[in-house]
Amino acid sequence: MTEIWHSLLANLALVSILVVAWDLVVDFTGRLPRRIQSLLLGLVMCMGSIISMATALSISGFVIDLRAAFIGAAAFFGGWPAMVIATAGSIAYRLYLGGQGAAAGVMGILITAVVGLAWHHIVAVRSRTMFDILGLGVSVSLAGLIVLPIIPAQFAGLAQQSTLPSLVFRFVGTFIIAVLLDRQQRRRDLAMSNMIYRAMVRELPDCLNIKDGEGRFIAANPATAEMVGAASVEDLIGKTDFDFYPKEVAERFRQDELGALEAGQTLRIDQPALFPDSRQGWLYTLKAPFRDETGKITGVITYNRDITEQKRNAQLKNDFISTVSHELRTPLTSIRGSLGLIAAGVAGELPPKAANLVNIAHNNSERLVLLINDILDIEKIESGVIAFKIKQMLVRPVLEQAIAASSNYMAENRIRIVLVDDAPRAEANIDPDRLHQVMANLLSNAIKFSEPGGTVMVKLLRRDGDMLRISVIDQGAGIPEAFRGRIFGKFEQADASSTRKKGGTGLGLSIVKAIVEKLGGAVSFETEEGKGTSFHVDLAEARRPAEKPVLVERRARRRDGRLRVLICEDEADIAAVIAALLDAEGFSSDVAPDINTAKALLASRDYVALTLDIKLAGESGIKLFHDIRASPVNSDISVIVISAVADEARRSLNGSAIGIVDWLEKPVDPKRLHAALAKIAGRRVEPKPRILHVEDDEGVLAVMSEGLGSGVSITSARTLKDAQQAISNHRFDLVILDIALPDGSGLDLLANLPLETGLIVFSAAELDQKLGDRVQAIMTKTKASEIDVAKLVRNMLASARDGAGASARAKE
Repeated sequence: MTEIWHSLLANLALVSILVVAWDLVVDFTGRLPRRIQSLLLGLVMCMGSIISMATALSISGFVIDLRAAFIGAAAFFGGWPAMVIATAGSIAYRLYLGGQGAAAGVMGILITAVVGLAWHHIVAVRSRTMFDILGLGVSVSLAGLIVLPIIPAQFAGLAQQSTLPSLVFRFVGTFIIAVLLDRQQRRRDLAMSNMIYRAMVRELPDCLNIKDGEGRFIAANPATAEMVGAASVEDLIGKTDFDFYPKEVAERFRQDELGALEAGQTLRIDQPALFPDSRQGWLYTLKAPFRDETGKITGVITYNRDITEQKRNAQLKNDFISTVSHELRTPLTSIRGSLGLIAAGVAGELPPKAANLVNIAHNNSERLVLLINDILDIEKIESGVIAFKIKQMLVRPVLEQAIAASSNYMAENRIRIVLVDDAPRAEANIDPDRLHQVMANLLSNAIKFSEPGGTVMVKLLRRDGDMLRISVIDQGAGIPEAFRGRIFGKFEQADASSTRKKGGTGLGLSIVKAIVEKLGGAVSFETEEGKGTSFHVDLAEARRPAEKPVLVERRARRRDGRLRVLICEDEADIAAVIAALLDAEGFSSDVAPDINTAKALLASRDYVALTLDIKLAGESGIKLFHDIRASPVNSDISVIVISAVADEARRSLNGSAIGIVDWLEKPVDPKRLHAALAKIAGRRVEPKPRILHVEDDEGVLAVMSEGLGSGVSITSARTLKDAQQAISNHRFDLVILDIALPDGSGLDLLANLPLETGLIVFSAAELDQKLGDRVQAIMTKTKASEIDVAKLVRNMLASARDGAGASARAKE
């Protein structure tokens, strides 16, 4: 029994020697392929197995050794190549030794190899742990019990004596080999990672450094040393930004670091910087908390990148967009407008050949305009130049407007558009103009790829999770499988030949995706070749808080035909005085003592005007004014402000006071009220509406004049100075305004325009959100033509005349 223990202890010493030898081998062969290293591991473990058998205790061919530890470790760490080498060599040597225990020995080698390989595959899909090594040791140890039944009977006593020490040493040997090999491999992996990271950090052109909680550098790359002006990285360590930067700059950097430390989160900052070559520029800075092994924040990791060139390119891009917007849109608008007027017969009847050529030119100018608009739109959306005017509103009206606008597209194909509303009164937070643009693109695609006489369905429905889905469904050819993955890319077309036949820029769906994502939604599609395509726009539904209902009897105008005025006044005596004055002027009236009653009355009755107290039952009359202008009913109603703080209210409303006829202080001056009511009733209507067109392009002026016709009086102003002079000398009913003028911005005219003067902006530049409330219409060149503006002007003037005539007849 003592000899068995001595033999196993000697083999255990061999285990340590062989593992150290393998470590030396790996140091010289670390760059060889993984398969070659596995074969070398198998060869070293095979040598260990053979030496173990050669030096172990042998009784009549029955060998007691630790070959199982070497074979199991070879299979566990090296996989198939190492297992084959170690197993084959061990079996060959065991057969060479011979003896009556050879069969049992070979069987034990094979079983151990299978156990080691099984563990290799178990840990191949995850990281190796200490529990895996323990499991390997136990498995290899217990595998030795399997061969006990086939040991010859004359060795039964010896087997019983050696079972316990053999199991113990098989486990200990396997565990020691596995732990040492695992440690060696982890150390090599860590050394390789450190070498890679050091190389990456050293060669990184951007600045990367780590500071402790006091702001001292504890690690940095050469780019950081160059950035701060230090002689070397070693010269940085232990110092702070205050040693290299002016105090105010270092203090700003330190505040950013403290922000990252206190928040425990990554901060991203774009900030101006002075570079070592005295060049002014921009840095993108990322500051992240640096944590120790316990997760405690002990410092800050800082990453700096020079983004001066990106900033410059972004500015150049914005300048290019601005230039293209004006320099291309203005002449293109004139070309399209002129051709449209000629094609419509304004210049007289053309010979057939000339008419055909004009139509060709007009159609191709439309295609060019669409291309330029799409390119500018997608660039502006992605660069954040376009401001989105998000507001909660009903979705259906936007869909109806888009359908109406698309109904004339490819009219010769007789495509029918059907709206199915399965989400009545659904509201969402949207920009109506941008959602209209989304629908226009989806509808034009659906119409374009539908067969003549087909149907396009627009469907609105509610989905789970308070979501709305807008679907545009066609019955066309569907989208080819190969094209579906890139359908939302820029300038992507499923088939270039179909593009030439159908028309299009390949930007429509890219614009749709960009806008929908800006609105906080998502766009998707379903398609089947030969059966059609459905595009889906998913938006979050917005719900309004429930308001206390105000019960009001709905009535039409009074039977005597008098026009009705709503008096918004919370003081009964003053309301009675105003009602008496209105009655004397021939108007009937209702009184609303608070905002809820005013809204209910406006929704249920027909009013020609309302008088508004700014302080109404403790609430803001200004808010009521804005709510009226945003409402679908009575939004254009005339307003007479009657308030003790009329001047103050006028200043607060500033340019958004469209439709306010006059501002009257309390107590009410009957003469001024009479004058205001006379304006509403149309007693002061000039025979010809006067229009001021502020535009520096001769072509646009000429086309607009032709489009408006002889029913209006047009004054042209080509510069800001001319426009200011014209406004000071004459009263205009309407101003058509270009923003980009030779001597300044057309927006500077807003301060000189009376509030009652209508204003249409017709410019290549796109108006920002703050000015949208001051104008009655915003139209962008190329997106709208001079003819479109002329139609809008005629409709506005006609509505004003009709309203004035009806008021006058009612008074009579």
